[in-house]
Amino acid sequence: MKLVAQDLSFSYDGASALWEHVSLSVTTGEIFSILGANGAGKSTLLRCLIGFLSPRSGRVWIEDDDGTVYDAQDDARAFAKRIGYVPQMQNTSYSFTVRDYVVMGRAPYLRTFQKPGAKDYALTDEVLHEMNIYDIRERAINTLSGGQQRQAAIARAIVQQPQLILMDEPTNHLDYGNQFRVVEMIRRLSKRGMAVLLTTHLPDQAIYLGGQAGIMTQNTLIVGNAHDVITEERLRELYHMNVQMVYVPEAGRKLCIPGEPES
Repeated sequence: MKLVAQDLSFSYDGASALWEHVSLSVTTGEIFSILGANGAGKSTLLRCLIGFLSPRSGRVWIEDDDGTVYDAQDDARAFAKRIGYVPQMQNTSYSFTVRDYVVMGRAPYLRTFQKPGAKDYALTDEVLHEMNIYDIRERAINTLSGGQQRQAAIARAIVQQPQLILMDEPTNHLDYGNQFRVVEMIRRLSKRGMAVLLTTHLPDQAIYLGGQAGIMTQNTLIVGNAHDVITEERLRELYHMNVQMVYVPEAGRKLCIPGEPES
């Protein structure tokens, strides 16, 4: 399976482009991390990729292994079934238990009014264990902390068993330990053959995950291998601060060390 975006541009006002000439592809088992400053349009790009928003120009499609193509706009149902989505914010005003909230990820596989079965709940429990929230499975989702709600939202997307998951800042609101657990989960999903496309404000996460990366700057997306695209120069331009990338032997990779912000 492959998700392809070709020469996308987007505008909210119909005049000035938020970004343009954006092209990317992510294939089964790949990880693609997107970095960008606040307001650059990362979340908007994800919403265009899943068909929630229509780009001003360009096209998005999924190509199955057998060559079947599904367009984000023309084949919305088939397209959506193959993609899981974890938004930056979700509505948690309802009082479903965590377990019932997460099992809703099985909805694409159920008929109208059909209830989840034993296999659906077994898969849900397995993912709850992996996300380290099994112990709170009977808690109401609207009583959880922001970080716990985030973990539940990710679990619901995984339970859907899509071929691709898009995650908008998946470690937002999480403590240090749970940030690492989510990043490790992303690596496991990749090893299982699932494609993962995520946005993040943390260059170290993108470097650790490897794969592909895109830096949203100057109203477009610079795409390439993560270790080639994420450079000191680009991070300095992006965040307007003195960033150094230092190889740490104990970690086996480069880490970002922030300096003083530019005046």
